[in-house]
Amino acid sequence: MAVFDTHCHLDIVASQGIPVEAGVQNAMEAGLEGLVQISTDLRSATFNSQLPQRLKHLLEARPDFQLRWTAGLHPEAADQLETLEDIFSIVRKHRDDREFLGIGETGLDYFHSTEFVEQQKQSLKRHLELARELQLPIVIHTRDTRQYEPGKTQSVQDTLQAVQDVGGIRGVLHCFTYSYEEAMPFVDLGWKVSFSGILTFKNSHTLHEAAVRLPLDCLMVETDAPFLAPVPNRGKTNQPAYVVHTLEFLKNLRAEKLGEDPEQVQAAIEKNTRDFLAFKK
Repeated sequence: MAVFDTHCHLDIVASQGIPVEAGVQNAMEAGLEGLVQISTDLRSATFNSQLPQRLKHLLEARPDFQLRWTAGLHPEAADQLETLEDIFSIVRKHRDDREFLGIGETGLDYFHSTEFVEQQKQSLKRHLELARELQLPIVIHTRDTRQYEPGKTQSVQDTLQAVQDVGGIRGVLHCFTYSYEEAMPFVDLGWKVSFSGILTFKNSHTLHEAAVRLPLDCLMVETDAPFLAPVPNRGKTNQPAYVVHTLEFLKNLRAEKLGEDPEQVQAAIEKNTRDFLAFKK
């Protein structure tokens, strides 16, 4: 069995001291089946589009390893709204490439900045409309507070409303940090929910509960590297290879709380990831 890092930023990892090729090589050596390289702006979307050629030698040596990538504008970059057409041009150009997966990350972030909320909402709507038009999965970022606080979930509610208004879209709530109640309306629409290294932190009680209560067939894991390294690497620069620790924690958590077989949990998460990759029509 193998695991997939469904969300990472190799370009930012490289800026923190782990070269792109080394990060991918480490992932391969850790037994990963593949990774999804995520865009946050025009620069990273361009970087991503060139990555399959840059890593051609590694990928040819390991044809079983899957590289996928996305293009999109992060909500924290909503002041760069004028770059959307260029980002969307990259999407259209590479839509049928085997390595290209979908759109994002996009969404709403009311924690880091509320200066560009209207631009964030406009950006999200345009990403959603493109995802529907091209029948591509979308990667969603939501955040309201430093840590989850009941009742402070406006970014999730506004995102859900936008998804429902556009309709006909499936995707993933990446680096999920909310409760079961926030996730389920998306799960009911056929979406996936992805847990990062935050799940392994001992005080992430709400996340632990969500990871147990949510249906097994919606769960995935990610690193969001270079951020949020899981225990036992907390505090280090995160990289795709570390996703194995988040997977192990999730398997053991559901085994302890629900009596599920850990290997069956892993098999389900692997199937969920394959299903997510197949959201691209």
